[in-house]
Amino acid sequence: MPLICVGLRCALWRANLGAMLDRKPVLVMLLGLIFLSFFGTLGVSAAMFPDNYDWRYRVISNLLSPRDNPHHYWLSACGISLAALLMLPLAGYLRRHLEITSPRAALVSGGAFAAGTVALICACLVVPQHVHAVLGIRRLHELLARSSAAFMAIGMLFGCWCAWKGRKRGLFWTWSLATLVPLVGLFCSECLLLLTRLEPSWAMPIRGALRHSVFWHLGFWEWTGAAAVFVFLCAAVFLSPPNGTPVDYRSP
Repeated sequence: MPLICVGLRCALWRANLGAMLDRKPVLVMLLGLIFLSFFGTLGVSAAMFPDNYDWRYRVISNLLSPRDNPHHYWLSACGISLAALLMLPLAGYLRRHLEITSPRAALVSGGAFAAGTVALICACLVVPQHVHAVLGIRRLHELLARSSAAFMAIGMLFGCWCAWKGRKRGLFWTWSLATLVPLVGLFCSECLLLLTRLEPSWAMPIRGALRHSVFWHLGFWEWTGAAAVFVFLCAAVFLSPPNGTPVDYRSP
């Protein structure tokens, strides 16, 4: 009997928590805290960076590196970790509001976002360096950071599919622009980089043409991708019905 009571209380507590997290004022507050934690702390850390930090050409990992940012790398790490923790309730919100269209796709979308946030937190805990291996992996920070980006991209793509299937054109086009533009740009940039390695004779012309372009640099696409994830979450909150009412995506 006591175990049954405890189970009922836990279920009731989880239901009340889910209902609270579905309220738009709470979600808007979470978005504001995520923006301040991520972009605010990174902006402050970039302003105090020892060298001139240009977000178009420098990767975010430079702000997390004790070697490149010895005095304020902890600020960036704490800000990104806090933002990732605040994203976890939004991952659950996303899953709940997409499962009416497709429970499996919603589970993949929400689970991918959750996995991406966990990988992002782990990337903040691992010092960006290439000298010593961590857990037998030389570039563990880069692996975790790219895994986080890949998981979030998967979550965004499945979210776009659910919005399309549910005939929510406004949400679909907003999510598609936020998802596909960074992915296509990063894919083209990586393909050109791979081409310069496979065909050394083409390396100089390609690098000469794109050397001064922001589209050639990974830092530009990292910041663009981070902004795209935030826009994606904002669209999930502001384009949903008020008062946490679940969206019936099957309606025309």
